Parts: sequence; C-alpha cells; structure tokens
Amino acid sequence: MPSQRIRAGAVRLTAAVVLAAQLPVAVAQTSRADLADLVRRQAAQIEKLEQRVEALESRDRQADAGAGVQPDSGKTAAAPQADTDSRSVADLQDEVDELKGRTVQVDWSSGSPKFTSADDEFTFQPLGRIQYDFGTTSGSSYDGAGVGDRNISGTEFRRLRLGVQGQLTDPILYKVELDFANSDIGVRDAYIATQKDFALGQGVVYLGNKFADRSLDGRTSSKYIWFLDRNAVADAISPESGYYNMGTSAEFYGDDDWHLSLGVSKGSFGGSDNDSDNLTVLSRGHFNPLVTDNSMLHVGAWGFYEDFSRGKQPELTDNLRFASHFNDNVRVYGDTVEQPETSTGYGFELAGLTGPVAASAEYGRREIDSRVAADTDYDAYSAQIGYSLTGEAFGYSTKNGVWSAPDIAEPVTDGGWGAWQVMARYDALDYENSGNYAGGTGHGTTLGLSWYLNNYTRFMLNWINWDTHNRVPIVGDPGDREFIGSDDGNTVSARAQVIF
Repeated sequence: MPSQRIRAGAVRLTAAVVLAAQLPVAVAQTSRADLADLVRRQAAQIEKLEQRVEALESRDRQADAGAGVQPDSGKTAAAPQADTDSRSVADLQDEVDELKGRTVQVDWSSGSPKFTSADDEFTFQPLGRIQYDFGTTSGSSYDGAGVGDRNISGTEFRRLRLGVQGQLTDPILYKVELDFANSDIGVRDAYIATQKDFALGQGVVYLGNKFADRSLDGRTSSKYIWFLDRNAVADAISPESGYYNMGTSAEFYGDDDWHLSLGVSKGSFGGSDNDSDNLTVLSRGHFNPLVTDNSMLHVGAWGFYEDFSRGKQPELTDNLRFASHFNDNVRVYGDTVEQPETSTGYGFELAGLTGPVAASAEYGRREIDSRVAADTDYDAYSAQIGYSLTGEAFGYSTKNGVWSAPDIAEPVTDGGWGAWQVMARYDALDYENSGNYAGGTGHGTTLGLSWYLNNYTRFMLNWINWDTHNRVPIVGDPGDREFIGSDDGNTVSARAQVIF
C-alpha cells in the first residue's frame, strides 16, 4: 500500500504542477525578454515529470520480472497492484503530453530561435547578417598621380543587419530589419503582411518597405548570391527606388512551381518631403517547366515603369561599379539626362541545374524619356556557371524563383569538409547603346570560390578582371571627371559571412 500512496502523491503533485503552469495565460502576461526563462522553466518541469514516469515504469518492469512461482506457496503473484500502477503511469504520461502541448515551442533549424505559441498563432524570430569584406585593386592606369586613384585596398562591413520577423496572429505577418553598416542606420525590410491560401496556391499582400521582386540575381538574397556583388543586370537595369519597394506589393505563389508579383512604390526612406515622390510600378514572374529530385529549369521575366516627379528628379545620371563594393572609383558612367519624364525597364531570365552543376543568364534594358531632350536607352547582360566540388546541388527556391542556400551534407561542425563551390561570371554594360546617350561601356569576368562551413557560416573569394571605357565627364564631380577613356585592371575581394 505505501507504493500506491507514493504513486497517488506523485499524480497529485503532477496535477499541481500542471495547474501552476498555465502557459497560455503566462505567455500573454510575459514580455519577450522573459520568454527564454519561461521556456527553460517549462522544460525543467517536463524533465521532472518524465523522470517520474521512467521510475514508475522501471518499478513495474522489476515487479513483472519478479512475479511467478513463489518458493513458499507454489502460487503466482496477484496482478491487481500491477494494474493500479499501470493506470497511474498512463495518467502521468498523459499529463506530460498535455504539458508539452501547452509549452512555447522553440525551433533552431534556421540558425536562430523561432518561438511559436502552443496554438501556433504567435511566432517571433530574431534575424542577423554579418558580412565583412576585403578588397584590393591593381593594374589601373589611374594610380593617384594627380588624376585620382583606382588602385586602392581596404576592408568594410558590407552588411551588418539585425531584425525580427514573425506572425502576430493568423494571418498577420511582420518583419523589421535594420542595417548598421557604413556608420549609418538604414531601414531594409519593414512591413506588415497578410496571407491567404487558395485552390491554386498562396497569396500574400505586403504594406511598407519590402525587398523588391526584380531579376533573378536582384531578387536573390545577399546571403545566397553566388558572388560578393550582384550582376550588371540587377545593378544597372534598376528603377530609382532601388532594391526596395516602399508602398504595397502582392505575390502569388502557385502550387505548381510558379509565382507572380506586382508592386507599387510611392516613396523612399530618407527622401525629401518637399516634393511629390516618384511613382514606380514593377512586376516579375517565373515558372519551372522542369523540376525533379536533382534538376530544374527556370524561366522568368520582369519589368517596371517610373513616372518622375519634376521636383524630386530634375536630372538623372546612371553609373555602375565594375570592381568590388569597396572601390567606388571603378565605375562605368552614363551621360546626364535632363528633366527625365518616364522610365521603362524589363528583363528576361533563364537558369537551370542538374546535380552539382548550375547556370543562369540574364538580359535587361532600360529606356528613359526626357521632357526636353531625345529618348535614351541602354542594355546589360550577364551569364554565370557554377560547380559544386563536394557534390551538393546549388540551392534554389521553386516558390520564389531565386537562388538559395545549398543543403550542406557534411558540415565542418560535424567533422566534415562543408560545401565547396567554384563559379565563373561574365558581365557587360552598354551605356552607348543609344546615340543620344553618350555614356560609357564596361565588361568584367569574375571567378569565385565559396566555402560553406555549415548553414550559417560562409567564406568567399572573388577575382575580377574588368575593363571600362568612359566617354564623358560627370558634371559637378571633379574626382569622377578624371576617369575618362579606356582603363582595365584586376580586383581581388573576399568575404566572411555569418547569418541567422
């Protein structure tokens, strides 16, 4: 009988613990700063209950092993006590399962803890991105002898981001991300969104500042682009609003490996509030006519339209880096367009992968109409190919139609070699395409090496052989005015990256 009283006491103690740990109420009354401590305390409670279950089950197994013929009577042991114990164990296990169901769930699979409430209504996840770069350029004819300097070396934090994302309640989503690189605080993604499932897929509507859906390389996150910098199509064939859409946008993700997006922008962070903002409308779509376990084919297209405000955009001058981000001097410049009225851009994408091999090609064109001068236009091209030395396929998302992280088969943290990739890319930009636009031309060949130690850590090395030909000075900028004519050189850049 004492053992029954002990078990009954354990059950009553368990019930008291469960009643004292009403998680839904606690979560509602607990700040996010206390959430981690709350999870630890709940985990300790669950561990204690499981230890009691294990002790009771062990005692039952010993009792069963000792049951049988008794030496003094020749009769078998009675079973009612075992039945009572079994019912106690089952009840206690049910209480453990119930407590687990009330506990905040924590998922570490994406590199940072994602907290999810027991009813799956609320989620909260911190985000981070650290990219530390080195760059050095040599071989340029402009070596600082009175005409500026392109042969420079240095380091920088290319990106230093912190943010949070999650779900306030189904179907309200949120994300806020800030960038602290270059001693400035810049707002990146900052939006609220709502989502809904349909028969053909899922629709999401965003309101705020969101990473724009434009071009394959342009839409791919900087965490997963193959090289340190995006290609010429993504950088040159761009609206004045840049890589982020300040306004509203909608994306529909089809169940059969396709998507379509539409964004309308009327503003930007940090812009002047004294004039009307430019209006930008952009759209992109992709589909995958072929998707297997180790192969895919990608086809995509995109475009945008801009209506320039007279006060906000009295003139327009385009330019593009052809070395690393650290070296602002190695650029190709377009001529200045006075009083631009509208701008139209569009592009096409083709990509594929099979096993450890992947490749893509992009083309883009931008046309600019002026209120006082002839129309102008220019083109950009890019093609790249990659091979995985360790056999992993290059990461790709059929949902968004973008490159993503590879699946690391043997991370260094597990004693493996990580994932090693080699890549090559060719870029070309032609601001001379229109006779009315006396701009320059440029092209570059980049060789790259990536080493993924695990899903969160990556080292990159790039070598760029570039060639620029600038035809006109940039009015009002004496430094840039000196980089006229043909020039070529080599740039070596490297990056250490940690993401979560």
